[in-house]
Amino acid sequence: MAKLICHSSVSQWEHEQVSKYPEIKFFIDKLKNNICKKPESGFPDPCLSIAGKTIPYSKSSVNISLFPYKHAVGYNFITAYYIYNEDIIYIAKMAYS
Repeated sequence: MAKLICHSSVSQWEHEQVSKYPEIKFFIDKLKNNICKKPESGFPDPCLSIAGKTIPYSKSSVNISLFPYKHAVGYNFITAYYIYNEDIIYIAKMAYS
């Protein structure tokens, strides 16, 4: 299994959200676990472009089934944008969607 690394802004976002909604930690952990088990199952997303070259990100989401539609956090999913190879999975962004 590849090693999971989160960008510092992802770690900060996660900490802020868990502080506000402690129950959300379950879904964030579920998303990270899904990504670790099958990183190749994420959907391709050309999220970042530098000097005319696009970095091939993947994105994966998990449904936040704990809350009713758009209640509390205002969204239905948590989505992670990540890059991976055989050794490392790097989550560059995580947000509600």
